[in-house]
Amino acid sequence: MSRPRRVYIETYGCQMNLNDSEVMAGILTRSGYQIVNSPDEADVILLNTCAVREHAERRVFGRLSNLKVYKQRNPRLILGVCGCMAQHLGDRIIEKAPYVDLILGPDAYRSLPQALAKVRRDEPYLNLRLDASELYEDVEPMRERGVRAWVTIMRGCNKFCTFCIVPFVRGRERSRPLENILDEIKSLADEGYKEIVLLGQNVNSYNDGRHNFADLLDRVAEVDGILRIRFTAPYPSDMTDEVIEVMASHDNICKHVHLPLQAGSDRILKLMRRSYT
Repeated sequence: MSRPRRVYIETYGCQMNLNDSEVMAGILTRSGYQIVNSPDEADVILLNTCAVREHAERRVFGRLSNLKVYKQRNPRLILGVCGCMAQHLGDRIIEKAPYVDLILGPDAYRSLPQALAKVRRDEPYLNLRLDASELYEDVEPMRERGVRAWVTIMRGCNKFCTFCIVPFVRGRERSRPLENILDEIKSLADEGYKEIVLLGQNVNSYNDGRHNFADLLDRVAEVDGILRIRFTAPYPSDMTDEVIEVMASHDNICKHVHLPLQAGSDRILKLMRRSYT
């Protein structure tokens, strides 16, 4: 019996990317792959990337250059670039690094098993489709053991700030159903996790059509066994009195808010296309 193919995932960027890497690992293990902790052990190396800062893209190209030696040692090894930089640059990555075998955007992780199968048939694979319905709500992330778990509650952004690429690489806002999120957090509590970090590009823009972020935060705080709740990153004009009241009413919601104000000048905020003063 042949051993499972081994995959090493290296993550760059924000907490959303960390959770996306857990989602990728969950999809791959469900398809029979084994996740390993070093590129030296891997048959497949995937970089989950960031495009918010130019420096992050330079780091990834530098890392790809370093990883090229693994392809030279093992021509059958698959090297892939996933995430926001993949969505932003697309096949320009292959032009600059022709030894890369696959490019996947943030809404294409479900296609990873098919992508790896096609690459094994010597077909370079690109999937940069943005999917307004993709939430990965049925995928069980493969998490490291510990006390803290990342839980993505919404994806995408509708703000279109002048300086930001996120809506173009992550797509428009969409939110997971509240009950689906609660089921995941209850399972995490049963597994022994004590701290939950709710994630979203604009986490407090959450709205599943029936419930807003304050509703969700209130329900999450009532889950037995969860001792600490955090969230990131909120958008200033979506930080409502209702959210603040919910935070004040539950001891297990941490009294801390990372609020990216960006500027203290109304003129600059208008130029940045921020929706507040």
